[in-house]
Amino acid sequence: MLPMIKKECMLFELDAANKADAISQMVAAFDQQGYLNDKELFHKDVLEREKVFPTYIDYEIGLPHGKSDGVEQAGICIARLNEEIVWDEEAGETVNFIVMIAVNKENGNDLHLQVLSKLSRLLMHEDFREIIKTGAVDEVFDTLVEKLEVA
Repeated sequence: MLPMIKKECMLFELDAANKADAISQMVAAFDQQGYLNDKELFHKDVLEREKVFPTYIDYEIGLPHGKSDGVEQAGICIARLNEEIVWDEEAGETVNFIVMIAVNKENGNDLHLQVLSKLSRLLMHEDFREIIKTGAVDEVFDTLVEKLEVA
């Protein structure tokens, strides 16, 4: 069983041309680390979710997520971008930090909601945002593991 987050799914200094590129790179990281059983299906499901309503959550943070049959095991991937990208063209919202959540469609509803809820509460705190946006890999990893513990 994989941990919810691995350092290999923490993409610091990510170069992304746009939202689609950032999402593709994050999906690839999930796939390379064994979280997915169908990379293309998960990628499609994340993009479909974004079409319903963009997942911009203030503070220049995007929170794409997908409940998908393409997910083998739940995980979190984060990306700290070298340059901000447009997340929602209509609203003119840009991001420089992304947290992607992957959960299995069949058994991930409670976990999905737990993680989204915890993340949303944590991101309201400036000290937490400061750590994840500027901290070293080990500090960010330790903070996420500690703060996002889910049942």
